Amino acid sequence: MALRVIWTKNSQEHLESILSYWEQRNRSKTYPKKLYKLFQNGINVLTRYPETGSKTSNLQLRKKSIKEYFVYYSFDEINLIVLGIVDMRRNPKFLKKFEE
Repeated sequence: MALRVIWTKNSQEHLESILSYWEQRNRSKTYPKKLYKLFQNGINVLTRYPETGSKTSNLQLRKKSIKEYFVYYSFDEINLIVLGIVDMRRNPKFLKKFEE
């Protein structure tokens, strides 16, 4: 059985910010729509196989790479909680801090 997806407020803001950036940069909604679909598909896979994501130093937190982004999440028997979406090309110190 697939887990129920719960988006935190931060993760929703991250997603909106990423999609908005690409829409403004490209002056088109084509790539943001494609990227959104990739996020949806990746998270859909996680609802069925949540342990496929990489472990982080925080044992409660996992990450899944989708394109050039890390989707950070946790899960229990019922829910997959999306905690944030971060560009993996960011400063490694920032990523390390996010994972703590």
